[in-house]
Amino acid sequence: MNTKFNYKPAVFFMITFLITFTTWFAAAYFSYQPGMEGAQLLCMIPGLFAPLIAVIIMMSGAKNRELRKDFQDRLSLKLIRPKYFALILLVMPVTLLLATALSLLFGQPIRQFLLNEEFAIMEGEFYISLLIMFLAPTLEELGWRGYGVDSLRSKFNLFQTTMVFALLWGLWHVPLFFIHGYYQNELWNTNIVYAGNFFVQLLAAAILMNWVYYRNNRSITAAILFHFSMNLFSELLQTEQFTKCIIGILLLLLAAWIIVADRKFFFNNPEGTAAS
Repeated sequence: MNTKFNYKPAVFFMITFLITFTTWFAAAYFSYQPGMEGAQLLCMIPGLFAPLIAVIIMMSGAKNRELRKDFQDRLSLKLIRPKYFALILLVMPVTLLLATALSLLFGQPIRQFLLNEEFAIMEGEFYISLLIMFLAPTLEELGWRGYGVDSLRSKFNLFQTTMVFALLWGLWHVPLFFIHGYYQNELWNTNIVYAGNFFVQLLAAAILMNWVYYRNNRSITAAILFHFSMNLFSELLQTEQFTKCIIGILLLLLAAWIIVADRKFFFNNPEGTAAS
């Protein structure tokens, strides 16, 4: 679709960050207050919905009718090219298994190939975890790929768009490092290298998902599936943080190879949403 909409990236990201930072820093405060777990959870939810809320605001009004239709059209599975399905579903598990095998050479335990016991503590929790793990990337991608990335793409080429988005996406996660007991907070308290690896993986993910997104006719669903696969296989096995650093390196190398191999696609002039 070659329609060029009047995107307002500054407004979109301002709304997203205002909601997220306000609620997640409030959650960080409550996380250190005994007995305030309920308040912490209530503050976490709006921040997760923030990208989608921003999209709804940006698409409201009669003038944005075509923009809303474009959004709905890009949810169709039919937009995903068959040859990319394997890439979307297999990149993360293959990278995980390769990184785990390599980690054995550095003395990491072989139990990393086993399922993560904490992923299914009691009957039915596995499916609840899967639902939550799928819901989070869905909410994010409805916002990021539904409006945010295209709004940046209307101003920059794909490489510049991806670098700017990776920076903003990283900043969006910063409040999580202050929430006691949260994954990012534990990374920071364990080892600063592990915290840095989190952002390395974000950069690699931004490159890979933007490439998949635009190579599949701006398919929001393709981005959701890729994001879900990355989240799932990051937690499914008993993977050590050392091994996750290897995963970060491998994903970044793959992302760099794709940029070089498809450099014309990344460095062409900005053409709005016609990038596909």
